Amino acid sequence: MKLSVFIAIVLLSALFPLQTSWGQSIGDISLNEVLAVSMERSLSRNDSIEQMQYRSSSWLAALPSISLSYLNSDNREGTDEAELSLNLPIKSYSQRRIDKKLQTLVDEYKAISIQQKRVYLSGFIREAIWSYKVAQVQRQSASKKSHLLKQLAQQYQDLFTAKSISEYSLLRVQKEWFDAQLNELEYQQELQRWLQQYHAITGLGSIPDDIVEDAINTSNFSLEQHPQLRLLIMAWSQKQQMMLASGNQSAPWNVALTARNVDSPDFQDDQYGIGVEIPLSFIDMSSESQKGEWQRERQSFDMSRDELRLGLQRRWNMLVNESTTLRKKSELLRHSSELSKRLAQQSKAFRAFREIGEELVLRQLIDAVDAQASLELNKIYIQQNNAMLRQAAGISL
Repeated sequence: MKLSVFIAIVLLSALFPLQTSWGQSIGDISLNEVLAVSMERSLSRNDSIEQMQYRSSSWLAALPSISLSYLNSDNREGTDEAELSLNLPIKSYSQRRIDKKLQTLVDEYKAISIQQKRVYLSGFIREAIWSYKVAQVQRQSASKKSHLLKQLAQQYQDLFTAKSISEYSLLRVQKEWFDAQLNELEYQQELQRWLQQYHAITGLGSIPDDIVEDAINTSNFSLEQHPQLRLLIMAWSQKQQMMLASGNQSAPWNVALTARNVDSPDFQDDQYGIGVEIPLSFIDMSSESQKGEWQRERQSFDMSRDELRLGLQRRWNMLVNESTTLRKKSELLRHSSELSKRLAQQSKAFRAFREIGEELVLRQLIDAVDAQASLELNKIYIQQNNAMLRQAAGISL
């Protein structure tokens, strides 16, 4: 499905109540298309904000100025003078070179910013869809347990009516049934909450059917390629160039175009000239304040870079360790689920028509439901962990 179709769906969904948009059948879209719709929504919101456009000259360091002076003599035989001067602060070679570097850095920064924004939105989408899947399995498990407990509660009610069991046994089973219903309701609320977050980010009404991402190779992790770190380094490069641009070595050349009129009783003369003031930029005359600012900015950058690297590396190591643990648990949970199923089958075969017999069968069936849910959840956690590893590596959807 083309991107334009998804944008149309988003626009249409905004015209209807939220409940209606959730009913849309768009589960066949890919995660990359979901991200494209989210990026389009984000860019359209930013475009609606009017921003001031800044322009710069390729040869003027600042605005030109005009100076006008008139000298009137109080002597009848004196000389009157009028002077008009146009002052042009011309960018030096060093300043023009810095401008070129800054323009290159701005273009690179913009490209990396878009990449980082894709990763940023991908993080919210991944969190929403995988949390939704986890809550979905938990709700299904709670629903099965509630159904089993309902059956047992009805049987216990009949036994209590026949005075075959105590009220304590009946109340205990009824409480378990209501607790299971409460858990099911809470998981249903979780589903709605994550679906709302997904809708707020993407504008779409349903989770895609295929949300599994390609497995990441943990041995190829490159911290330096993370867009968040690259943005920080790029911002420091821009800051360096701007500090150089404000230094004495980048001082502009001042060119003055002057026209003067000399008026005296004996003669009248018009004079025209040009004046150039060239700073000796090869002499290093940086002030202590400039040096201090440079050192402070450098120390701030080093600290921010080290903190970011450490945070990204810790996050990556935690997820890698989690991945190892989840894969080890997978085999154990599979055996546990198989044993729980066999125990439930054996309990049904040897069911006794007594109170303790019914409860034993119930416990085995509930254990089988819990074991199966744990196995399914672990499979989801493995895929979720892979998605979070891609997120930690700075890879978008």
